Amino acid sequence: MMESEFPQELQTQAYGILSSNDVEPLETLFSHVFGSQEPQRSQAYTFLHCCKKHFPHLLFIKLFFVIRCSPVSDTRSRSALVLRYLKICDLWPNLSLIAQNYMKSHFLVCLREEVSMPTLRLLCGIVSEMGSEISKAGHEWPELMDFLLNSIQSDYEKLQQCALWVLAYLPKGFRPVVCEALVPSLEPLHSAILQALSSPNADIQVTACGAVVSLIGLFTSSKGRNWFNDLLRAMMVGLFNLLSHLKEEYARGAVNELIMLVMDEPQILKPYLNHLVLDMLNVLECKKVTDETKLFVDKFLLAMAEATDLAPMMRELPHETMFRLLTTSMQLLLSIKDDNAWYNTESEQGEHDGKMDVYKSGILFLRKLSTALGEKRILPICFELFLGHMEATEWKKRHAGISLLAVIAEECSDEMVMRKDCLDQVTAIILKSFKDPHPRVCWAAFNFMQQPTNLVQAMQILYHLKIVCALDAALDQHRNPTVKVLHRDWLCMIHEFRVVYAS
Repeated sequence: MMESEFPQELQTQAYGILSSNDVEPLETLFSHVFGSQEPQRSQAYTFLHCCKKHFPHLLFIKLFFVIRCSPVSDTRSRSALVLRYLKICDLWPNLSLIAQNYMKSHFLVCLREEVSMPTLRLLCGIVSEMGSEISKAGHEWPELMDFLLNSIQSDYEKLQQCALWVLAYLPKGFRPVVCEALVPSLEPLHSAILQALSSPNADIQVTACGAVVSLIGLFTSSKGRNWFNDLLRAMMVGLFNLLSHLKEEYARGAVNELIMLVMDEPQILKPYLNHLVLDMLNVLECKKVTDETKLFVDKFLLAMAEATDLAPMMRELPHETMFRLLTTSMQLLLSIKDDNAWYNTESEQGEHDGKMDVYKSGILFLRKLSTALGEKRILPICFELFLGHMEATEWKKRHAGISLLAVIAEECSDEMVMRKDCLDQVTAIILKSFKDPHPRVCWAAFNFMQQPTNLVQAMQILYHLKIVCALDAALDQHRNPTVKVLHRDWLCMIHEFRVVYAS
């Protein structure tokens, strides 16, 4: 018999706590698990894993006992969190059939009676996972389906929310089973979810979006009526309503559910792709919408561009739509501040000082989008945007223009080199930017010329003398220490390049 990794003394202590009716030791354990003080926290986790290994059935029953009987909502919530952390799939199979049947009935009672919404939300996730484990074992849970149908059609908002949470949290492998079980109730279920999507309660509205994603197989497999069409339209209307009422946190939740839909079932969105893109562009162009929410929308658009089933359609978007998409993305690159720390050569952040998270996300988004859409599709539009931004009076736009150029040069260098007019224009603008009145634009131009791309290499070969002369002129003009450091480093690199090329 293999020796346990946990001492016998700890096993004895664990059995004593789990088999008693006293919940105080578990309450103390929770305070350590959710605390930050060491070594108590590590010891508490070791205790839990000892319980899971040696007494999984007692652990499940004890945690449920706390959930069912504790008068303190925080304690019930913590017990549910621990139960989810320990993974239902590892604990449930260790329960006897009698214990499983008991849990099935009493967990549904818990869902009806729990008054704390945060705790209820956790319990709904547990019930979804329990249903999955029951199904894996070849058993059914018809009482759960009855509970979901009755609750989602209830006039009591708490029960509606509860049913929607259970549906939204369904594990992927369990979703087809639930969809099949709900086929006879398709019409009333559709009506209930459609109503929930327009609920004045934002929590219900967003959770209904998650339920649609979970039950997408139900709403799209039925012949005849297109049940999904109404639901998707309601989801988009709900999203705009949330934004108009300044409930952006909820709006981000709704967009996140749409992202999950793209990742799980992209082919379903083919008939709606053009409308979805236009709707999302309207969100991106709205000045009242925060950058944080716009980043979620960008993730949705990127997910569609990267999805194998949708990518060809994204590449065939009309020129005007593609121009709007890339223009709105450029707005993210304006999220840069003229941070004083940037001018300090000793700064730990260095070149990143003043660059906000939105700027960095914008660069990443443009890089991935250019890869997904392909150079021939994005180069003409991006180059047009680059030229327009470099003529702007605002330094942030000129900086954004060079940032965009750096991104597309990674993906489209060969195409840009083959187009001599493009190569000539880029060279002229970059050399002009060496003497830009704003140091950050100069720095961006110098930094661009250090990129290991075919475009930069071609510029250095074909316009070497012009580049060296422009560098010398810029050195006399700039007194900014950060720019001077980069300028000096690049002069050394140019010299090395000249030696290598000459040889």
